[in-house]
Amino acid sequence: MNKLNALSLTLCTLYTTCGAAQQSSEHIRPWQQFTQSETAIPRLNNAPLIDGELSTAEWQNARVITEFVEFRPTVGGTPRYPITAYVAYDEQYFYVAAKITQPANTIMDRVLTQGERIWNEDYFGLIIDTNHDKSDGYLFHVTPSGVREDGLVNGTEYIAEWKTLWYAKTQQQDDGWTVEIAIPMQSMSFDPDAKNWGLQLRHKLSSPYVQSFWNLNNPNSYGWHASQTAPISGLNNLDQGLGIEVKPGFAYKETQTESRFEPSLDATYRFTPSLTGQLTLNTDFSGTDVDEIEMNMTRFGQYYSEKRDFFLQDSQIFRFGGMDDDDYNGMPFYSRRIGQGPQSGVLDVNWGTKLTGRIGNTDLGLLSVNQERDGHLEETTQLSVARAKQHIGERHQLGAIFTHGSADDNHSQALTGIDYRFDDLLFGEEQFIANAFYQSVDVPNETADSDGKSYGLALKLPNDKFYLDTKYRYIGKDFNPAMGFVNRTDLKYYHLTSHYRVRPQSGWLGDNLNLYQVRTYYKRWENTEGEKKGQQLFVQPLVIQTKSHDYFSISYDMYNKVLRNPFEFRDNIQFAEGEYDYNQWNIYYETASDRPVFVSGRLVKGEFFDADLERFSLTINTRPNKHLYVQLGRHMYYYERAGEKSNMYNTRLKVNIAFNSEWSWNSLLQHNTQSDSFSLFSRLRYEPAPDELYQLSINKGYDLEDGWHDKKSVFSETAIKLNYTYRW
Repeated sequence: MNKLNALSLTLCTLYTTCGAAQQSSEHIRPWQQFTQSETAIPRLNNAPLIDGELSTAEWQNARVITEFVEFRPTVGGTPRYPITAYVAYDEQYFYVAAKITQPANTIMDRVLTQGERIWNEDYFGLIIDTNHDKSDGYLFHVTPSGVREDGLVNGTEYIAEWKTLWYAKTQQQDDGWTVEIAIPMQSMSFDPDAKNWGLQLRHKLSSPYVQSFWNLNNPNSYGWHASQTAPISGLNNLDQGLGIEVKPGFAYKETQTESRFEPSLDATYRFTPSLTGQLTLNTDFSGTDVDEIEMNMTRFGQYYSEKRDFFLQDSQIFRFGGMDDDDYNGMPFYSRRIGQGPQSGVLDVNWGTKLTGRIGNTDLGLLSVNQERDGHLEETTQLSVARAKQHIGERHQLGAIFTHGSADDNHSQALTGIDYRFDDLLFGEEQFIANAFYQSVDVPNETADSDGKSYGLALKLPNDKFYLDTKYRYIGKDFNPAMGFVNRTDLKYYHLTSHYRVRPQSGWLGDNLNLYQVRTYYKRWENTEGEKKGQQLFVQPLVIQTKSHDYFSISYDMYNKVLRNPFEFRDNIQFAEGEYDYNQWNIYYETASDRPVFVSGRLVKGEFFDADLERFSLTINTRPNKHLYVQLGRHMYYYERAGEKSNMYNTRLKVNIAFNSEWSWNSLLQHNTQSDSFSLFSRLRYEPAPDELYQLSINKGYDLEDGWHDKKSVFSETAIKLNYTYRW
């Protein structure tokens, strides 16, 4: 008993000492002077005109914010150029405006097409966390030319495909540029009785690279995380109207077999300010961006992220177990299973319903879709998913998921799962996230040795300086959810990745480098009986990003793979059963994108199983002005074994033409010798306003197995599409 008391006293003393040390350390942390206290946001009686011209009279009653601080490359530095922001609201809109004072010839602004990538341009924007739980938020950014970027912040993940209706206008002057933003209350979900929202204001210079923020909660977390937002208050009596949004669409389609006129309808009703219902009828996905097809050098299926608007809305609610677009094997719900089937390809969606949002401390997502039945298009099938996440305090989430249905309806396979998430700060500033989950599926003709379960645990420190991610995952041999994504079963998976990153602040390194880092990861695969399937050790001893934003890395991969069955890689190269050890060197270089011509290249040399491998990749980009962007990429793979050679090539040409901020023409051509295919996607787009869109698109694909002159058309669709959005 005395020993136990002594141990307890020792632990208490240690805890108190550490706590005092932490408080003392926190007290002297210099960056905390840039952590904003609760800020009241004033209400405007007269709405400003969103035209990009900052009128003093319009914004005189707004909250004026000038306390910006440099976040990258120097934490706590003074922004290179003065920034004055204005924040306000009225019953229908949340308003933000800003004036960035800088010489006109220093503005990096080369993108004019709405929807194009803007992250290499100058921009100003904000993150809004309407729940103020520091885990989820909305991101809105605008370039000096008025090109908008919006997305969802889900913990440490950014979902760029999500889009909503909002307004922004900009103007450029000799001494800088101005921006005005109006975000409809109807475009966000929130609790009208919430005392606080979270807000972050953000400005980025691309050349030289400088990020500046209004609020700084944690210098080791990324700037766009919702955890970086500051509390704001005073938002009350908000009006989301009747909560009705109707988006009718009209499309004329011409395919290989028929021509038809197709009306469609998407409707939204907000039951409460934080709970939204959606209905889609005769859903049309023509004109949606096509996938950029990569070479697949594995034995396993490829994953592609969702691009369709109906499934992207509030898609973060359906995420499960910490899995995302970079960690997908074992995912219980993969929305791209809807509208596609292995036998028939693309399937028509007849109708779908969705209910998403929050009730109290519970996130809720319900989705049900009626579509053509794979293999029997004259019949239909129903696919459904239900998801709930209960927030317990600020750090804990407990969730559940249920899916039902399959594309072919041969068996209405069901999945059930539960997951848990913990999110907190260690030592006052190191973000720590833990995820755990368990899920199982109904196994047809189940026997005593059937194994339809999957479970896992992941621990992550997603911080800038020291990053650590470790996970364990179990996938049973019969775990294959019809609405999920699984490309490897009968699996135990171990993963550990880490990097140590330094952002030098002084001396020669501080003058020439934004960062340098060391990165490594280890992966191991076993079957569920514990027999090794393979392992990989990746070592990246050097990563450098220069002040001019050039990027260089060198890495070394050591593989061990066990083939239980022969791997028919190419017609003339097959790998027999057995164990293989092989290594690869990888060198990558990328020049800064602020030049008229910028390139990236990769060289890989080593082995692939028992064949010799050489890989050369080169991508050339040119953006002579904001009206034209051209990208040409070529990926070449050379394999040789015992004098037998096999070569594969992937070529991609992308051409984006912006006539002005409303008219654009985008084309993508792809040729892949691995699949002997060629595809063309071209789209003329006219967007005179955020709620009005016209598109003409051509999407064609060819099989080149018998050569270019004897190519066979695999698919062909020409579509004219019109969409309007009405809100009440």
